[in-house]
Amino acid sequence: MARTILLIEPYITITVDSETSILYVDWWGDITKQNVLDGCRFLLNMLEQERCHLILNNNSNVTTHWKATAIWAATVGFLELDKTTCAFFAWVKPPKSNMSPDYGVRLDVKNVKVRIFDSQLAAERWLLSTKEKIKASKDNAVAV
Repeated sequence: MARTILLIEPYITITVDSETSILYVDWWGDITKQNVLDGCRFLLNMLEQERCHLILNNNSNVTTHWKATAIWAATVGFLELDKTTCAFFAWVKPPKSNMSPDYGVRLDVKNVKVRIFDSQLAAERWLLSTKEKIKASKDNAVAV
């Protein structure tokens, strides 16, 4: 998979894989409230630019984070994401995170399915499987 770099900041890199149309959002280091707010704005801008339906949000290299990130994401961030082209959001949680696997189903979003993962590989596999399901359902709709 060849990725194109869209953005590099000291705490976040956003790339897109043109073959799979996955938008990769890689966070690292000490993440502050301002990093979260700015990074999510960057994510939304890149998503609009690339028109992707799949996001892999990787927090596995985050060393510390703003404690209210998950609450902010649930009350603000995902509501904004719900207005975009995104259909599937794979969230690789930070090490030592106590984020529960059912976090995604508790979100009040209508258009984005969110799942929490312990590894990037598992997240990528899920996104690729959803891509195949989307393709198969479109193929079946055309055949009818």
